[in-house]
Amino acid sequence: MNKRTVVLLSMTLANAMTLVDQTAVPLSLPSIMHDFAVGSQSAQWVLSASLLPLAGLLVLGGRLGDLFGRRRIFILGCILFAGASALGGLAPLFSVLLVCRVLQGVGGALMLPNTVAIVSATFSERERGRALGTMGGAAAIAGALGPTIGGVLTGAFSWRAVLLVNVPLAVFAVIAALRAVPVDASSDERRHVDVAGSTLLMIAIVGVVFGLTQSQPWGWTSPAVIISLMASVAAAVAFVAAERRSGSPLMSFGLLARHSNYLAATISQFIGGMAEMGLALLFPLLLILNLEMPPGLAGLALIPTTIPMILIAPVAGRWYDRAGGREPLILGFVLLALSGVVLALGVSANAYLGVLPGLLLFGVGLAFILTVNDPVTLDMVPAPDQGQASGVSATAEQFGGAVGIAALYVAFHVSYVNRLTSSIAHSPLPNLTAGQSLQFKNALFAAEQTGLHPRSFNLHLAHYLPLARSASDHGYAVAFLTVSVLAVVAIVLMARLVRKASAPPTSAPTQDAVLTGT
Repeated sequence: MNKRTVVLLSMTLANAMTLVDQTAVPLSLPSIMHDFAVGSQSAQWVLSASLLPLAGLLVLGGRLGDLFGRRRIFILGCILFAGASALGGLAPLFSVLLVCRVLQGVGGALMLPNTVAIVSATFSERERGRALGTMGGAAAIAGALGPTIGGVLTGAFSWRAVLLVNVPLAVFAVIAALRAVPVDASSDERRHVDVAGSTLLMIAIVGVVFGLTQSQPWGWTSPAVIISLMASVAAAVAFVAAERRSGSPLMSFGLLARHSNYLAATISQFIGGMAEMGLALLFPLLLILNLEMPPGLAGLALIPTTIPMILIAPVAGRWYDRAGGREPLILGFVLLALSGVVLALGVSANAYLGVLPGLLLFGVGLAFILTVNDPVTLDMVPAPDQGQASGVSATAEQFGGAVGIAALYVAFHVSYVNRLTSSIAHSPLPNLTAGQSLQFKNALFAAEQTGLHPRSFNLHLAHYLPLARSASDHGYAVAFLTVSVLAVVAIVLMARLVRKASAPPTSAPTQDAVLTGT
């Protein structure tokens, strides 16, 4: 095996490993909730803790590669990711697990932006497109299979296996990179790293997600929630001002304004990320806790949402080549909007067959969106600006994922609690006393960790369980319909903004751009 093949293999493995980690972990959440005795509100931080630094530091990771050497930063990211995965897989406390997830996100942000740069430098211009396409396509397939992998590993071993499996993969990637990737050439050139912009972006991202997430346990009027959201807005305003003044900005707003396809694809990435990761949190809770599936079976049950990425991607790519990105993106969001409606109608059936059509529509719609987003991001952007455009696109997807996890869970939880309170008030059952309400809440909290077993439930409180189940179905339906509303907004924007590129760039990567953020 020649060195170029080893480089491609190791970079592909790094991409796939990070994507699988994102899509596999949601299937392990119920098991994590059980082991650490935490509820779903806390468990969502297992996802957000990794996504937040990944979204905030992707572009900075690429800049650090330019400054200190791509091989060096890639290896550092792999080592950090592997170490955090090992410690997370052995974590004795939930807080330790969250810290490790943050470090995984930082490691991913150092790895991913440098994989494409390393592959691009390794292959000639004639071979570069095929190499990048191979890497991006293989990583996308692995990410699509993540839920099944996560469910099988959790069911056969433990949720810890989902994290520990990263260790040998990362070690292999490091060894391969050390053997095959050339040592970084020394350079006296001074490059500017926009640390201030990166810091403000991270504060804006973390502030809004933290405020949304903690709005439920602490309340919207909590000082911490208000301060968090205000800090996010202030940081976002400061970020825009700083980027407009910067000579080497992380995000050029002028570039977004000049190229409508790039703007549309960035919005599409954000909304697609919201739907993808937000429902990645809710689907396992629905299947494992409500439909009482074991994790392995739940992973298999989510195949309809992932296999379309493999089957639809080539079709969407050929359609884009013929007609541009407008029609495929609109169709993708139409299917996504329809999937939310079908899922909302099917969830009350309390059976897998009730949600299966919605899962299929969701998978097909998302496959069109995520596949076509990549070339649309770059098809009007000049070659010197494509690196920044790809980085912004990847950041938009990861940020959208973090916001989606928080926002869709808020939609679910608020509607669930309000419906349950209203149902009890209008039922012939006696209203619960304050003590009974707390007991009922604690019992439902415990059921989130272990599954609901009516026979072992408090006999008096068990009469309220059908109301709780109906309220839960209502909460899922509201979250699904929220995705439909977001998709309708995207349909309007895609129709107004996306145009067929007259002269697409000759070397624009497709799948890898979003996956790596370069």
